[in-house]
Amino acid sequence: MFSTLEAAQRRAARARLAMQASPQGLLFDIERVHPHAWIALARPAVMINCNAVIFEQTNGLVVVDTHSKPSAAAALLSQIATTVSAKPVRFLIQTHFHYDHTQGTPAYPSTASVIGTTTTRELLAELGEKRAASSVESMRRSAAEARRRLDAARDETERRYWRRHISETETFVREMRDYRPVLPDVSFPDGDSGLVLHDRLQDLHLLFRGRAHTASDICVWSPQSRLLATGDLLSGFLPGMGDGYPLEWPATLRAVGMLEFDHVLPGHGEVQQGKRQLTLLTGYIEELNEAVVRAKERGDSLDRVQQTVTPASLLSLSGDFGHYVVESEGRFRLWAPGTNAGQAIARAVRSNIARIYETA
Repeated sequence: MFSTLEAAQRRAARARLAMQASPQGLLFDIERVHPHAWIALARPAVMINCNAVIFEQTNGLVVVDTHSKPSAAAALLSQIATTVSAKPVRFLIQTHFHYDHTQGTPAYPSTASVIGTTTTRELLAELGEKRAASSVESMRRSAAEARRRLDAARDETERRYWRRHISETETFVREMRDYRPVLPDVSFPDGDSGLVLHDRLQDLHLLFRGRAHTASDICVWSPQSRLLATGDLLSGFLPGMGDGYPLEWPATLRAVGMLEFDHVLPGHGEVQQGKRQLTLLTGYIEELNEAVVRAKERGDSLDRVQQTVTPASLLSLSGDFGHYVVESEGRFRLWAPGTNAGQAIARAVRSNIARIYETA
């Protein structure tokens, strides 16, 4: 269970959070996707939050992923109490170690057990505090740049955006400057067996099916509800590959696709119907893998590959998947004036190419 230090950190975090409120109002739109399951869709923010999935069991709730900061998790807890259920949160599941899925954990009661894989626990212990400190410094610089942009703003739309940017980044810096990650106190090894939370209402299977977005992505599957929560293994955006294993990712997606489910509850973006987006994402990663690996084998430099392999050259982005990603980026990201989803997709493709080139 939690150490005394971890419990104290949680109590202190909850005391700070009680004094905070979001100037933009609600941070999440909660949708009921089954009589015993909900998804909290994260509204756009400067420091992005992940979605959360809430599963109901007989004696409490299970929440999947906890956002980029404790105040966001506290805001969701308040929404859960008023719109979902008065039952306590008994389990928190960390699908992977990234900041926008784990840094809100201190806001939850210390009576909630945190569950993740052994690898996720190790990665959080190794990288969680360092990356949080790095993000604080990055947000300090971002706030300074936003103040410069505010001074140069040409109209009220720009001024409103940059004022919000400054407010959110400075609030993040204040909140996160003394952050310490909360590690899973229940962990299980990566492997086919996974972990099952048995319950009369619905069993929840925590499953690792291979490396993908990180070394240890898990999904949460409810056979009774036929729901699958995927974290960033499958989301509404182009995949983030910075810590990823792109050459292994398609096989992992195919293994996940063997499960029986009707809806995907992703780490970002809207609820997905069936397995179509899983298939389309698999096709995108495979097409990009093939193009980059072939170019690297020819001796092309990374810069040349990034110049020749573009969103316009990828068949996988020319149809439904491209439209889906553009709509998702436009709906769930906060855009600075003069930027758009198309530019973000171009940057994501370049970043994906760099990671594939590095690992091929």
